[in-house]
Amino acid sequence: MYRLIFAFFLVIFLFSSCTKHSEESLLLDAKTKMDEANKLDSANKTDEAKLTYQDAVKLYNKILEDYPSSSNAPTIYSIIAQIYNVNLKDYKSAIRFYKELADKYPNTKEAKYGIFMIAIIYDDNLMDKEMAKQSYKKFLEKYPKDEDPNDNMSASAKAILQMLENNIPIDSVIKNSQPTKDTSSVKTKDKKQDKQDIKNNKDNPTDKKDRPKSN
Repeated sequence: MYRLIFAFFLVIFLFSSCTKHSEESLLLDAKTKMDEANKLDSANKTDEAKLTYQDAVKLYNKILEDYPSSSNAPTIYSIIAQIYNVNLKDYKSAIRFYKELADKYPNTKEAKYGIFMIAIIYDDNLMDKEMAKQSYKKFLEKYPKDEDPNDNMSASAKAILQMLENNIPIDSVIKNSQPTKDTSSVKTKDKKQDKQDIKNNKDNPTDKKDRPKSN
């Protein structure tokens, strides 16, 4: 009787082991989906691209479900949030994943980036200035200064929070910071790009160099 029970559970274990995809294969599948979605996006096939981005999110979520202890988890959370923010324009879902990232992996560079991005999404995308101010304050409570010389998120957060609290339009700051000499021959970026440059951080954990590593 005991042998039959043991054999039954052994068969179940072997079956589940065979059907469970490896983390490496799931990462490859997710990357393939992202490449496919980006191509569709570039071809202005918006609806198809949206569905394919959603498929990529499902694959990344499966990695988090099947391999919760993976060293890639913080980066995957950040990638999912970035897909929701940039590609799907689902800002509330982006905030939710950035919050989960910060809660589960509080001592990672991805967590710092996530909390910073929450403030930016409230400020730029949802146009909720009060929540943006609260989010920048929360960020600065945890990260009052930048320890890494290549990381300017804390400095940026302080500057943006000061502008929000004093109702100073960022466009006026950009305008006042422009050189007075003739720059007509120089190709300049638009205001939106200038604004993003002020807020951008060089150490984006979802950059190519920090993409999930296959084991």
